[in-house]
Amino acid sequence: MNIVIVEDSELISHQLIRLIATQPRIRICGVAGDEEEAVQQILDCRPDAVLLDLALSPGSGVRVLERIREAGCAARVLILSNNTDAALKAACIEQGISGFFDKSADAHLCLEKLFGWLPELPRNEAARLRALQSVHLLDSPEQETFDNLTRLAQELTDAPMALISLIDKDRQWFLSHAGLATRQTSRSVAFCAHAILHSELMEVPDALADPRFNDNPLVIGAPHIRYYAGVPLILPSGEALGTLCILDTQVRQLSERQKQALTTLARGALSEIELRRRVITLEEEIERRQQAEAHVHHLATRDPLTGLVNRVTLRDRLEQQIRQASRQQNPVGLLLIDVDRFKEINDTLGHAVGDDALQTIGERLSGSLRGSDTVARLGGDEFAVILPELADTDEAALVANKLLQAVNEPTRSSEHRLRIDASIGVAVFPEHGDGADALLRHAGLAMVEAKQRGGGRISVFSQRLDDHAEATAALANDLRRALDRNELVLHYQPQANLTGDRLCGVEALVRWQHPHLGIIGPDRFIPMAETRGFIHEIGRQVLNRALAQLAAWDQAQVPVSRISVNISAHELRPCFVESVEAALARHGLTPDRLELEITESALTSDGVDTLALLARLRSLGISIAIDDFGVGYSSLGQLHRLPIDCLKIDKCFVHDIDRSDADAAIVSAVVTMAEALGMHTVVEGVETETQRQKLAELGCDCVQGYLLSRPLTADAIPMWVANFIENHPVAATA
Repeated sequence: MNIVIVEDSELISHQLIRLIATQPRIRICGVAGDEEEAVQQILDCRPDAVLLDLALSPGSGVRVLERIREAGCAARVLILSNNTDAALKAACIEQGISGFFDKSADAHLCLEKLFGWLPELPRNEAARLRALQSVHLLDSPEQETFDNLTRLAQELTDAPMALISLIDKDRQWFLSHAGLATRQTSRSVAFCAHAILHSELMEVPDALADPRFNDNPLVIGAPHIRYYAGVPLILPSGEALGTLCILDTQVRQLSERQKQALTTLARGALSEIELRRRVITLEEEIERRQQAEAHVHHLATRDPLTGLVNRVTLRDRLEQQIRQASRQQNPVGLLLIDVDRFKEINDTLGHAVGDDALQTIGERLSGSLRGSDTVARLGGDEFAVILPELADTDEAALVANKLLQAVNEPTRSSEHRLRIDASIGVAVFPEHGDGADALLRHAGLAMVEAKQRGGGRISVFSQRLDDHAEATAALANDLRRALDRNELVLHYQPQANLTGDRLCGVEALVRWQHPHLGIIGPDRFIPMAETRGFIHEIGRQVLNRALAQLAAWDQAQVPVSRISVNISAHELRPCFVESVEAALARHGLTPDRLELEITESALTSDGVDTLALLARLRSLGISIAIDDFGVGYSSLGQLHRLPIDCLKIDKCFVHDIDRSDADAAIVSAVVTMAEALGMHTVVEGVETETQRQKLAELGCDCVQGYLLSRPLTADAIPMWVANFIENHPVAATA
């Protein structure tokens, strides 16, 4: 049901909107506060009902009522007013209102009246709507078969109007309409919406005498219905789609013979609808099966983007080539090709450009090989090539070099000119493996080595790579046990302002105290933890221990104001905020005592979701810092969009800052931008007094590095802080 609210009090309008919103079948199509606006909205959208206040500023609700009636609008009107004068009420009744209510006492009765105009929904409404959609007749062109039925219904009943009505979610739509120009009305005013609740013909001899319809816009306005008879069109499964009905402008009743004729015609309409539904269902089922079979076959053998064979087919062909090579004593080469930095293309230029690039790569690989060779896309940005009947390993390397050159050729996608690099790993049967599994694994290890050496190159498998892989796997197993054995330890590196007279805080740095290998730095085991799923537990332990240590220093009256903890992008899951809150509460610390450091790459790893999560942390009072700023891909122009408080300038800009104008300019730009955005800066890796002086000239806030202190154990921090304060009598923590 579409309604317009006419009320000049914004407070009351908002209350009415809120109350009406509880009934999803009612749509408010307009709200007006004065006479002219009200009349215009009502005549423009032709609502089913109007909720009208009489006291408008400017204007009069009575004049609104008079003007819309003069314009032929027969919408139901409910008066909701503080003015309950009897003469005023009588004047409104003359204009055909459907109810007059005291705004201060009877508003709930007014809404009950409004809601009562909604026809009852069938108990199987959801299934009924699905069935209606399945016949594909809504909004279809006029069809002679159905028009013949309505014309016959007119003749047999001597009625001026006959319809085949389909009851949609919010409307009735006429599949056929004899004697009536319109093709649809609102469901809330539809006689047929009531008829579908019955199992047999519903007859309304006099609509003006029926309380369901006596104020219906279709009765008091065009087409001035006085008589209705409709037979529901009920599918064998029990869903009523609509009706075959007749309408008249005169009070009347059908004879029994006419009722039987109308019922028979309704069965004919239903049979035609059911036949069409069965044909559509059969056609859809045939099409689904054909598509499913084609899709399954395609997925089983081909990559949908490039048209190359996929991983399953590649493995099958590799096994065949190995069996054949075993008989003929010919080497078989396997190349694994991975596009370097392909994620940057997707992230910066979009997936459409990335897909174009992958298709181009597939075409170039295929065009550079023999017909007997196999090119496959394994998924993502990874391809593979099988080279049967090789002379030796050197020939495989030569082919790999040819493919690398083909991939490196500049390509154009849309408006972008791309230069693509790739890393290729080479393994040859039987030298590097006696089966498909071994060959795939060893080619993969070679490809990883090519990437680790900077990409854009070829690497041939050697036993050294296998040994290294086994050592890495062993170290990963040790790391899993290290978490249970509490082998991770924290060191703390102080941060102070550039004048050296104020302690800014400390950064917690995790180390692994391996029982046999000694101290292992985070650059060696954190990437391993990220790829193997240990990072969440490591992050939880580090945060908990760092906060516990800060609380312990508070207890010992060691003045450390804030602690910084590094977090991995992999930790930024929806539950991360709650876990940080819980850790702070567990140790009795306020959020402003904690700073979380995250790398630049994490800011773009998950886009909006990551930024929203960091914004939630920041709203709690936790400081957010970008670690190693300047070596990632952040744009200075985007900083104002990021929920961060601190930029930690990477040490690579510090080493030569007193001699390099370029490094000084970069640091100066970062500091200027940070100041403009209300952020502070911390410079890492400061080792000399000359560097400190230069950074002070550039306006940096705090420093961290060997000039101030090496990372210290927790036990060494109290003595260091005491010495710092003693050497700087005015020192205070930030």
